[in-house]
Amino acid sequence: MDSGGVRLPTLGRLTLPATSLLVGALAWGVMSAPAYAEADNPELVPATETGAAEAATSALDQVEGILDPTAVESATPSVGDSRDLTLALRDLRLRQDDLPRAERARARALAERPPKAYGWANEQTKAFAAVVVHWDLGKTPMSHVDDAGAVADQVLATYAAAGYRAPMSDGTAGGDARLDIYLVDFGAAGHPELYGFCDASELPAQNGPYNTPAYCAFDHDFANFPQRSWIENLKVTAAHELFHATQFAYDYTEDAWFMEATATWAEDEVYDEINDNRQYLAASPLRQPGQALDQFDASGRQYGEWIFFRYLSERFPEAQGELPVIVRKIWERADSSRGPRYDSYSIQAVSRELASRGTDLRRVYAQFGAANRQPGRHYEEGSSYPKARAARSWTFSPKRHDTRWQVAKVDHLATKTVQVKPSRSMKHWRLRVVVDLPNKNRGVAAIVTTYDKRGRPTSRFVPVSKRGNGKALVAFNARKVTRVDVTLSNAGIRYGGCWRDMEHRYSCSGTPKDDNRRMRYRVIAVR
Repeated sequence: MDSGGVRLPTLGRLTLPATSLLVGALAWGVMSAPAYAEADNPELVPATETGAAEAATSALDQVEGILDPTAVESATPSVGDSRDLTLALRDLRLRQDDLPRAERARARALAERPPKAYGWANEQTKAFAAVVVHWDLGKTPMSHVDDAGAVADQVLATYAAAGYRAPMSDGTAGGDARLDIYLVDFGAAGHPELYGFCDASELPAQNGPYNTPAYCAFDHDFANFPQRSWIENLKVTAAHELFHATQFAYDYTEDAWFMEATATWAEDEVYDEINDNRQYLAASPLRQPGQALDQFDASGRQYGEWIFFRYLSERFPEAQGELPVIVRKIWERADSSRGPRYDSYSIQAVSRELASRGTDLRRVYAQFGAANRQPGRHYEEGSSYPKARAARSWTFSPKRHDTRWQVAKVDHLATKTVQVKPSRSMKHWRLRVVVDLPNKNRGVAAIVTTYDKRGRPTSRFVPVSKRGNGKALVAFNARKVTRVDVTLSNAGIRYGGCWRDMEHRYSCSGTPKDDNRRMRYRVIAVR
């Protein structure tokens, strides 16, 4: 629910300064969409200056830790450091006025726009259709300048054809109204792990809207990333960072997990053949189904969360231009430029877009969790993805065929799957699954998936009452069935203290109210 048309300054979205499918293989049962608690009216709280200086100092440390890890003793390099700079700079810009006076000069220096920030001796520029490329004469081959301009034009044309808003113009800040791209020797500048970044040309207004112009910087040769060619590194960096520039035209202060997950999703949509974003699946809902989807943390989990948006793209494949429509529709629901009535935050925007399509997040997230157990059958490129592991496993026999009552504790936007296998002698059995879940309108669900001898899944929801009680009976003949999965899903998206959490780890920077949900289940083989 929106806050009555009032948009409060935030420490999570972020704070303006306080002082100033392929899912066809799944045979889903037909169910009417239940009442679903998308979110209790988030616990909106008055803007506060408490902790503002600490948050600002933390933002400064984060930027310094990325640009020079030796400068901050507490800085811990993460797998995402090479791409964290865009949002780290965002945080610092929004909070720099809350810094102690002595530290503001450091912050301003870190946020300097090229070429000043890198001491170029002879800046050159070349205009292309949508961008102006800047470089330091003698530092960057002309062929790289031409490649950068051509690739950036291609990426922005792809986003435009798909219906996305163009990045906002910064007027003549970089020479003319086109988007400025700076080719920087990050290695020589002491930042060898940087691919690139985008930054705001100016801060949005204190009371919104929260969209703003951008400029971007890419490494000038990607020599520090020999795993891929110059052009491959350029393409995925351009797709990712220019999607950030596009996001800024909707909402510069949007939830960080959502911004990174969709930018990483865009890499593979624009350049499907490169597949650079697969490296992040080791920390993703595929390998970590029991962790919340909406995380932004030092592990780089926010990059692996792109797989959820790939799932939505394949589940709802309608396209405009070369891109699936659904992610753009979600960003349009998160758009701050049309006023608070239209400005949902991250998971709210996802939930509302799914509702507009006749389903809800409760159902879709459970289906996502079940599909991730066998990605090769549910994603176009799923044979190359890791599989979600079962949280627990049993092998039944005629003498031992009852799990008895078990309890799984499942956090918000997470799933846990238990699997049951029949021994060879169980040839005339069926499986009864009984669940005792929290109230259904809290977003919980259970799915039973039966895998035949060829590994083909057939899934169905366990029908449950409003109070969360339900049962289902499925085949368990060892001649035909290899295993049965029971996927317990928690798509609860209620948060308290929205806009206050300085770490802005979850949606609306709030504290999840639906973590650690107790889900009881019992699985019994019967004749």
